[in-house]
Order: sequence, then structure tokens, then C-alpha cells
Amino acid sequence: HVAGTNGKGSTIEFLRSCLTFNQLTSNVFTSPHLLKINERFIINDKIISDNLLSSVIENCLHFCSDQELSFFEFITACAFELFSQNISDFNIIEVGIGGLHDPTNIISEKELSIITTISYDHEDLLGGDLEMIAKEKLGIVPNNGYVIFGPQDNSLKKIIHKNLAEKNAKGFFYEKDWFIEKDNDLIIYNDEFGRLEFTLLGLNGDYQIFNAGLCIAALRLLKNNNKISINDKNIINGLKNAKLHGRLTALTGNTKSWVSESSEILIDGCHNPSAAKVISNEMIKKNNKDSKDLLIILGIKKNKNLDDFIIKFNEIAKEITFVPIEGKVSSSLLDLRSKNLFKNTILKEASSLKEAIMSYSKYENSRILICGSLYLVSEALRID
Repeated sequence: HVAGTNGKGSTIEFLRSCLTFNQLTSNVFTSPHLLKINERFIINDKIISDNLLSSVIENCLHFCSDQELSFFEFITACAFELFSQNISDFNIIEVGIGGLHDPTNIISEKELSIITTISYDHEDLLGGDLEMIAKEKLGIVPNNGYVIFGPQDNSLKKIIHKNLAEKNAKGFFYEKDWFIEKDNDLIIYNDEFGRLEFTLLGLNGDYQIFNAGLCIAALRLLKNNNKISINDKNIINGLKNAKLHGRLTALTGNTKSWVSESSEILIDGCHNPSAAKVISNEMIKKNNKDSKDLLIILGIKKNKNLDDFIIKFNEIAKEITFVPIEGKVSSSLLDLRSKNLFKNTILKEASSLKEAIMSYSKYENSRILICGSLYLVSEALRID
């Protein structure tokens, strides 16, 4: 059961891929989807067909007909129905929002919980301070169970240990129980079970090493508890072959013809300040290796912390263009309170994603980043 602010989808994909290379099957429930709702349901390592999706929806509509359910509550019911009808070696379940009150948290028994880095997001639902958000995320910790933790803010140490003590649960922490770092092109993982070295990840960005580390720590702990037999070769192959759209991936279809041949278009679903900081660091690293003007197309929902998000790209972006997200109430340039801080970055708006991309066609040797929402990433994939 996987919770946290950022990195859930990547960690899950690393896990699924490693299990596949170890000849083990997985059922996976994630959110949101990018192109089709089917993507949320992976049954025995395959995205479900339209026919199976239609069948499970009809079935769940029948036994849920007397209840008022939200969309996410209903598709969670669909996921658990699919899981119960299609037994796999492992079920991997992503929290929707928060944890404690999330519909996925009705699972009575868990082999393992994973909590990625906790930071600010969905404050309107989870609360305005980090401890309140952490309490929600920690709601997935099982009694007498095991939890793998990604890097966490020091201010959360007390609340995390209090939660674990109350539940008699055992936590495995980054930089205490497991370690991962990059040394030039070599990624080095260490824990009490030994050292693992590898060079390639299937997902782009140095920040993915922490999600890979969570995956390795989880599999190593399961192995130590005799829940799985897995060797390091299959873990390395799994990490190398993981695939996930919308995480610092390049567009190579129609949209490439709208810009200069020397330019590239990247998409990333980062949508909160901590993710923006991670991606801005990746842009700096990319620029150090291959210098290009950074041009950002930003579509971000109205309830997000716009100023804290966009300031992470100040001084490194040549232009930032605001666009509306289809079907969502979106932030605009008018919502930005810190305009006066952007001395060397042009801020502007476009009426659509296509118009924004086309407006950057006049630039040579640019790096165009489309970000702010997975919904915008979805639109980018559709027009590409």
C-alpha cells in the first residue's frame, strides 16, 4: 500500500517491473490515468481491456446501487472486485489522496506499506501544516506491520515514531536503514542485507533514484521476511525496464514539427512545490550537460499553491506561458502574486496548449517543459 506526496507512481512501476522480471504477477491500482481509465487497473501485469472494464463497472454498479459513492470510491470498489476475481502474487495499491480516510485504506491486511516523501499538497483536504498532512499519510501504517519510508523532513520525526509506537509497527528509514546515492554514472544502494550497484533506470531524472531505493528496500524486506524469493539480477533488470508516461519524458510525435529541430519537448506531471523543486534541479542538471533555453508551459489547478510552485523556476526559465487545463478551473497569470520577482523571465498566457507550443516555434535550441498537472500531461500526449 503506497502513500506519500510525490513518487508513488514511479515507485509502484519499479516494483511491478522487478516482480515481473522475477516471474511474479502483480495486480496494480493507481491514479490518475493519462489517456484511458483502463490504465488505473493492471491485472496480472496487463492493463485491462475495455470488455473487462465494462463488465466490472456493470457488476459494481449493481451491488453499489443503493449507495452514494464518489467517483474514486466507485473505481476503488471496481479495483478490489477485479483483484478478488483475478488472483496474483502481489497486489500493489496507490492511495488516492492522503491515506487515513482514503477509500483504499479499507485493506485489512498488508504485507508492507510504503510512504514516499511527505510534503505540501492538497492542503484544502489534508490540512495546512506538514504534521496534519503527515497524520493522513501515516494512516496507512498497519498494526504490527512494516513501513518503508522515503526521505522525510526532520520536523516529522517525532510524529512518525509516535505513530509507529502506537501501532507497534516497524519503520525502515532512508539514511538510517537504507541508503542510495549516485556516484557519476553508478547508482549505489546499501542496507543491512548488502550492497547493490547498477547504472540504469528505466525512468528519467536523478530524483528517480530515491523511488528506486524505496523499491529495493521493499523487496529486500519482503525477502528477509520470507514473503518473496528474489535475486539482485532481477531487481536490476526490473529497475532498468520500468516505463511510465509523464515523468520527465519526451514528446516525439506531432508536436515536434511545431518547434525548431534543435528544440526538445518534455512533459512532467509535477504539480506541487516540492515536485517543482525536484524538476527545476533536473532542468539545471540538463542545462549543465546540454545548454538550451528553458521555456515552460504551465497548466496548474486553481487550488494549488501557485507562487510557491512557480518560484522554483525563477531565474532558470527564459519564458513561462500559462495555459488553461481542459475541464478544470485553472490558475492564470492574474493569480500570481510574486510577478515582481521575475526580473529575467517573461511571463505570458496562451489560450491553449497547442497555441503555447506554437508560440515557442521561433526559438532555436530550446528545452520546452510542459508541467503543472497530470491532466495537462494527458492533453499533451493526446495532441502528440
